[in-house]
Amino acid sequence: MKQIYILFIFVFSSIQTALAQTGYKDEMGRDVSKAYFEQQILEGPFFGIPDGDHGKILVHRMPFGKVDPLPFFEKTGNLKALESGKSLIVIFYPGKDECNSSGAGDNAESFPKEYKTLTKWSEKGDAAPPVFMYGNPHGLEKYGEEVTWISDPEHIFQDQFFKYPYPCGSFVIIHPSGEYRAILGGYPLSQVQVALKKLNRAN
Repeated sequence: MKQIYILFIFVFSSIQTALAQTGYKDEMGRDVSKAYFEQQILEGPFFGIPDGDHGKILVHRMPFGKVDPLPFFEKTGNLKALESGKSLIVIFYPGKDECNSSGAGDNAESFPKEYKTLTKWSEKGDAAPPVFMYGNPHGLEKYGEEVTWISDPEHIFQDQFFKYPYPCGSFVIIHPSGEYRAILGGYPLSQVQVALKKLNRAN
């Protein structure tokens, strides 16, 4: 009788666990309903990506916070910029995907103009020249030799800011104070300047 009772408890717990695991998680990793998950994508600054466990997780597209700036400036060769109080702008290419290789997300033709614009904004916004970084180099050849792309040094940017394969591309700006702002996934180029101005005003 005791064995039957234990078996009942085990089966009941397994059913409860299965019911709780919807396959959809919020940005904190908590299980949520499919309806809630889709509503956040439609109405909030989120998008859903695979969580690596056969489910999906919400990711906030415009994170901000504070980090120790030293390793990020150091690993990109910008220690002098840090010492002189300049921000670090990193444009991140995740690798070739459906978004950045077709349609509006394919910025190969406009890239030379975008590069000049970013350089101008960095000069006016008291930032170091923008750093162009990749997670996977596949597809970079379309940009030609306009800029030099570097790999993510020791994966520190992916570990801290770009943990998932966000579509199209992303950026992060780190102020010497350690405060940062980023947009994950496709973004209007103007948002780089907006983020830089917000960081400068806050510091």
